Amino acid sequence: MRTLAELQRECTDLGITVVTQGRASKEPYIAVLGDHHWRRDHPVGPIPPQITPMLLGNWSDLNLDEAERIEHDEPGWIVQPKFDGVRALLQVEGGKVCLTNRCVSEVNYRLGEFQDNLPHLTTGYSGLDGTILDGELVFPGPSLDTGRTIARHPLQAATAILSTSPEQALRLQARQENRLGFHAFDILKFRGDNVTSLPLRDRLDLLVEAVAAADNPYLELVPNFTIGRLAVHGRILDTGGEGTVWKRLDQPYEPGRRVGHWLKRKRETTVEAFLSGFKPGTPGRGHEHQVGAVEFSLREANGSIRPIAWVSGWSDHDRRAMTSPGPGGTPRLSPAYLNLRALVTGQDEAARSGRLRHARLRRWLD
Repeated sequence: MRTLAELQRECTDLGITVVTQGRASKEPYIAVLGDHHWRRDHPVGPIPPQITPMLLGNWSDLNLDEAERIEHDEPGWIVQPKFDGVRALLQVEGGKVCLTNRCVSEVNYRLGEFQDNLPHLTTGYSGLDGTILDGELVFPGPSLDTGRTIARHPLQAATAILSTSPEQALRLQARQENRLGFHAFDILKFRGDNVTSLPLRDRLDLLVEAVAAADNPYLELVPNFTIGRLAVHGRILDTGGEGTVWKRLDQPYEPGRRVGHWLKRKRETTVEAFLSGFKPGTPGRGHEHQVGAVEFSLREANGSIRPIAWVSGWSDHDRRAMTSPGPGGTPRLSPAYLNLRALVTGQDEAARSGRLRHARLRRWLD
């Protein structure tokens, strides 16, 4: 996605005025650009509404006490398996089915749509008009031959099907075992009623009813586990699963927000490392004159240094504390932070770089 500065420049070039409040963000610019491009291509008729799904928080953001309490003492949480697929909303409206993802196109600034590539998922919803399901598009097999390469990972296979032309997607899914399935784990609307304000426990009852009313073999429910949640998480990892999602049963659905009552939990590694370097902030994102990402490294037994992770997502306060002004306003890392020891948590090591993916600071040790 384009930077805030690029979005602002495009609005200026098109003569569009955007009124914002508080700290500048991309969302209002994306909204007006999406309206502009739709009106340009469809001058007649209303703009079809699109909904951005609720986003997950990270288990690794919890402190140890919070994590232990949820694992053992909190009865109001459930665990669902996390599938390695593509997030999507399945919307039934006016006798038509639309499948949208959570990513905004840089061409028309609207959410991507998949229904033309997945015709097998667009039938069997009579009696469910006005229903929106949240779920994951999952490739069911071990690999997919695209004609150019072999996709040996479910996410790679799903992406190959969704990113190609509808004609090629049909060819790739000619065999039934290659067709993407929709694994539903929540519901936003049910037969015209907006149910996002209901607690999850009530939405799950409606979701069961909606899936049972559908007549589509490629639509299925994601299972929920309330007892032995930690053991369930362990079994899913032991059998090669990607991880789990932990959800509070008493919370509403908040479209577009990243929340703390849905937590994705993947296989994690925590290491003790030291701060070894930094990258300046990205231009156009409000902190180009400050520290952006920070590198952590390990010292091997032979004395060599091995970079293990880049950690970003720092608060403004952290960035200011880590930054020392250099010549011409070029940011430098404050000497007080160099070589500081910390616990760093990541999900796994990337094959090429050997660094932890999605690394986060657990806590400082110095």
